[in-house]
Amino acid sequence: MTSMPLSLIAASLLIAAISVGAYLVYVGLRRHKRMPQLGLTHAGLAMAGFIALALQILEGPPARLNNLAAFFLALALIGGAMVFLLHEKGRPPSMPVVIIHAIMGVIGLSLLLIGL
Repeated sequence: MTSMPLSLIAASLLIAAISVGAYLVYVGLRRHKRMPQLGLTHAGLAMAGFIALALQILEGPPARLNNLAAFFLALALIGGAMVFLLHEKGRPPSMPVVIIHAIMGVIGLSLLLIGL
């Protein structure tokens, strides 16, 4: 039985994280609500995807695009932590910080997908 490559698992988890993140932005902009539980789901999926990618980098064959993807995803994780730490209770997070966080995540995922 062959196992699924870690980079494919990482990509799947990150696609799910980005989908949840896009919904969070929608809820924040259109309904002016925060959904902390869904935010934790978003963070958990992203962290699991990042860990899967890190394991692939450490255990798998060298792949420059995966290394670059991990760099941008690390920036996205730092940005996500900033979004979480800088939010005001009861209000949606700062959109400029969210946008930078999202751009870094999408770049990281794109590089990972190109490298598959």
